[in-house]
Amino acid sequence: MTMTMDELRAQLSSIEPDESTYAGIGADEVGMLRELLDDDEAWLAARAVHALSRIDDPAARDALAEAAGKPRMEVRVAVATSSSNMPAETSDQVLASLLADDHSAVRKWAINAVSERNSAAVREQVTALAANEPDDRLRSLADEKARAVS
Repeated sequence: MTMTMDELRAQLSSIEPDESTYAGIGADEVGMLRELLDDDEAWLAARAVHALSRIDDPAARDALAEAAGKPRMEVRVAVATSSSNMPAETSDQVLASLLADDHSAVRKWAINAVSERNSAAVREQVTALAANEPDDRLRSLADEKARAVS
């Protein structure tokens, strides 16, 4: 049964999110979750990303790709941190974008999210960051990650 927007907001608003925070949220809620990506509350927009990452549906995957390009850094970080929940192809798509993000915090979380399951192209982006990242800390992180996933 499809939730109402009020029910969805209430469920996502748990103080300490856990698996029950996302239970029962499915393809029927993708449209509302997409709306929440632009919510005034950054934490709610981030939880909408996490909910979308758990839904195996083309519309959810499209919404995640859209979220990776949102102007709010918090939303892009949520996409990076939830990429392990996504199908590998979707994870590759969003991480390829986020590894090239202008904001260092987004790049940091994207680097952390890369794993062996990601494509060679995404792992090569991490190797490139290990050589070219202007931020010393992120360059070191990228170097560690590149060694771990190569």
